[in-house]
Amino acid sequence: MEINTGARRLVDVSTFRQKTVAFMDSLNDFIRKTCRELLVPVVDLAAVFGAPGRSDLLDPRYAIGDNAHLNIDGQRRIAKAMMDDYFRDAEDYQVILCLGDSHTQGFPVRDVSRNGHIIDLEEDSPHQFPYWLAKETGKNFINRGIAGNTIYGIMNRFETEVLPHFPDHCIIQGGTNDSLLGMPLEDSKEDLQKVIEKCIEADIVPVVGTVIPLGFE
Repeated sequence: MEINTGARRLVDVSTFRQKTVAFMDSLNDFIRKTCRELLVPVVDLAAVFGAPGRSDLLDPRYAIGDNAHLNIDGQRRIAKAMMDDYFRDAEDYQVILCLGDSHTQGFPVRDVSRNGHIIDLEEDSPHQFPYWLAKETGKNFINRGIAGNTIYGIMNRFETEVLPHFPDHCIIQGGTNDSLLGMPLEDSKEDLQKVIEKCIEADIVPVVGTVIPLGFE
């Protein structure tokens, strides 16, 4: 079996998987440690989405069948984790910007045509976790997820796609594409810390999700 990441092709699937899992594990450890040190909310999606008995694999109940992207139950599960771990007990939040990759966008079911708009339960696709958070809370959630984005790409969109909305919270979820594309781990860590720091400097509360595992063995 050959895996095509879009940037390179690797015939040795087991080696590729080992590298991606090691990358995600290290990045997740960094997220937990950094958020703890900075007193930043963290939602451990890696723990939520691990398959029974195989925490390193995406639970197939939440996958669309390509071993990577989430079905609508997966999107609802992200929203539930966000509620349980932070938003249910949070105070004073009205505008929440969701910044991330395909898991945030709702790819491949939801496109980006409504990106940047406040979620409208009558108009927007339910195949995105911001929809379910908006439905649960009645607050203003804005989806700025773009499939394929690395953390570097997420960081570079901050000034143009986060700040103009004046959010009080920003959900940050990324890292899957960094692992698949073989990005340098230390660069991804540095970029993620910069996104968190940009939020803090702008008086925005960052809520960081750990990296959701992939499903292939």
